[in-house]
Amino acid sequence: MIFALFAGLGLIFVGTHFLTVNMKELAGPRLRRLVRAVTRHPVQAAMVGVGSGALVQSTNAVTFIVVGLVSAGAITVQAGMPIVTWAYAGTTLRLLLISLDSSALTYALLSLVGAAYLFETHKSPRHGFLVNAAMGLGLLMLGVQLTVMGARPLGDSAAVREAMAFASQFYFWGFIVGTVLATVMQGMTVSVIAIALVSGGLLGLDQTMLIVVGANLGSGLMSWIQASTLKGTERQLSVYQVILKVIGCLVLLPLLSLEHFAGVPTIVALTGAITTDVALQVTLVHWLFQLVAALVASPLNGPIYRLVARLSPPSAEEVLERPAHLYNPRPTGAAEAIRQVELEQDRLMQRLPLFLHGVRPGEAGPKPPSLAVLQRSGRALHATIRDFTLDAAAQAGPGAESDRLLRLADANQVLAELQANVAHFVAAAATCAEGGATDGVTRSLVEGLHALLEIVAAELGDAESDPEFLVKLVADRSVALLAVRERVSGGAAPSSPEERLALWRSIDLFEQIVLLLRQYVWSRSTTPA
Repeated sequence: MIFALFAGLGLIFVGTHFLTVNMKELAGPRLRRLVRAVTRHPVQAAMVGVGSGALVQSTNAVTFIVVGLVSAGAITVQAGMPIVTWAYAGTTLRLLLISLDSSALTYALLSLVGAAYLFETHKSPRHGFLVNAAMGLGLLMLGVQLTVMGARPLGDSAAVREAMAFASQFYFWGFIVGTVLATVMQGMTVSVIAIALVSGGLLGLDQTMLIVVGANLGSGLMSWIQASTLKGTERQLSVYQVILKVIGCLVLLPLLSLEHFAGVPTIVALTGAITTDVALQVTLVHWLFQLVAALVASPLNGPIYRLVARLSPPSAEEVLERPAHLYNPRPTGAAEAIRQVELEQDRLMQRLPLFLHGVRPGEAGPKPPSLAVLQRSGRALHATIRDFTLDAAAQAGPGAESDRLLRLADANQVLAELQANVAHFVAAAATCAEGGATDGVTRSLVEGLHALLEIVAAELGDAESDPEFLVKLVADRSVALLAVRERVSGGAAPSSPEERLALWRSIDLFEQIVLLLRQYVWSRSTTPA
């Protein structure tokens, strides 16, 4: 029977993987749209949290969907907190299914999955994820039954009973084991295994409840560890999960300890009054943990958010790459979306003069972010604007507003190329400045470009600006730049090949930047109304 125990554990792992991966793929895009739509209303957000947890069966998956929307600026961290809070309550559905005596349901489910594989429905783009998720659930339920079957003979073993009696001398061992295991595997998987073992008589009810409480804390720690590569706001939801789990432990652990050491009826007595089935009792403890944590955290949403923001403040780069106007407020039509895109693009345009700070020695004012930070944050914001614009154009349908949004998407691409060229210009100008032979030419190019970028940014941000003035401002400068090239040719050329190449490169880039500015201004000013 020991082999049945290990086979059951193996099926639990495989079934959990198939269930969570396929449900995440099945529900992911729809869930993103739903989350984006309901975060204005905390009650609706809580309901979506419960539903998404029940559907996806992975709180980490739900959390990372919310993190993705926070990164895109579609929702705020505080708006996404209720979804994460209540998603845990939804995941209890899996424990409820495996806690029931459902052998017939397991066999029926696996039979249907087998038929789907026979007819190759699992390869269908439309139904494939659902079939594989059903297979995962069936394997999970079968794994629990095998684990229970394999654990029963071990539970009757004298050696196992002696070991359990020795372990029970330290009441909190179950909590520690559950916490440690859940940091290396899914906390829900630890709870599933614990339910199977208590049903087979291999674990006592008290210790199983402690394992489930510990597994909940461990799942929060696991989420925090998985988010170690994230910074600032993106990590705040993972920090929030740890706080949420600590709240649950601070409530349930003292109650369980009070019942164990003082005999005061609390959790065990409550679950025992509801059902005598130990598997269902443990499931109720898991659900009670989520409910208590959610009920305590929900009215404290504001203070907890301030604590989370203090523990994981947004970085300077994160502030720069987050949109300030998109989704603020959520656009109700194409006209509002157009205005938000224009404002966001103006914000990017206003940053371009900052790129030149490193090649303008002695510039007054506060030091701007580094060129690398400006580039990375700019690329991220360009991508967000592109996705927002194309999505708004698709929702607008054919017509003038859709054409205008597509024109703005084209302008966004030009703006991205403009940013890249300005960064290349800075690198070339820095090389020229190091040599000093043509310092006057380099400085003139830098100052001329800085002035041009500032004026264009100011004019585009002014609703009453003169379009004709903008067109003249970014007119072709080929003749003027030809004179610059002639000036630095021959005897005036730098002696170093690297400096000479950098100088010619900076002149070429200046000309390309003017051309891109002309294209950008045209895209913005000639967009059909």
